[in-house]
Amino acid sequence: MKSKNILIVENKQQDLKLFEYLIGQIHTFDSVSTGKEALIKLSTNPPLLILFSLTITDIDPASFMERVRNQVKDSCEVIALVPTKDDSNSFYLEKLGFESVIHKPIHPKEFLLKIKCLVEKTVEKETQKSTASKYPTILNSASFQQLFRLSSKEVIHQVYKDFEIECDSILQQIDSSMEKITREEFLRSIHTIKGNSGTLGAEKIYEAAKYCEILGKDQKSIEFSNSLAYLKAVILEFQEFLRKNPTVYGA
Repeated sequence: MKSKNILIVENKQQDLKLFEYLIGQIHTFDSVSTGKEALIKLSTNPPLLILFSLTITDIDPASFMERVRNQVKDSCEVIALVPTKDDSNSFYLEKLGFESVIHKPIHPKEFLLKIKCLVEKTVEKETQKSTASKYPTILNSASFQQLFRLSSKEVIHQVYKDFEIECDSILQQIDSSMEKITREEFLRSIHTIKGNSGTLGAEKIYEAAKYCEILGKDQKSIEFSNSLAYLKAVILEFQEFLRKNPTVYGA
């Protein structure tokens, strides 16, 4: 999955420069000054988030949201940039489908915190949707039954035990926040567990590890950190499954 930008749609140059400066500190971005340009961007490279200023004049908010949902469904969130502190339109904007409202003028620290939270929420939703829709099972029974036909129960049991040790090792690396190892070493560990989990049918771990590896290579620190938390949760889920099903190998 290609890492997605934040798309800034703002026709006030002073505001646009400020948003570009702030968002550039935490994420990649594209910026346009019209709704028409935004929709073109949307069709070629759907963003992670869209910041849409209500000062845009070539398309109204309702029409913009309708076009967004027609093009990308719910694969990205849209945030309204409102040019006043008046909250009277918030309910209306939420009804149109805007995920959140940010009032101008902004406070940089609060703005960055808001964007970070929205990015993390969107990435988590996208990760969960991807893993749930493609690989809903903790352990693919067909995969380990195929392995069992190729070798003895004792050998396969040991293979899964070795994989559990790998899982414990990467959990320790996640909990240590990579303080004692380099990013390259960590990515090698993720790559290894991705390959082994795919072979052994631990498909939720495979998808989570694959997503972590992509984000880690793309240097997306916030999304990478969030994806690691999900990988940890999936590994713990897998380990709990094995503890509750001790005879699963070759059953």
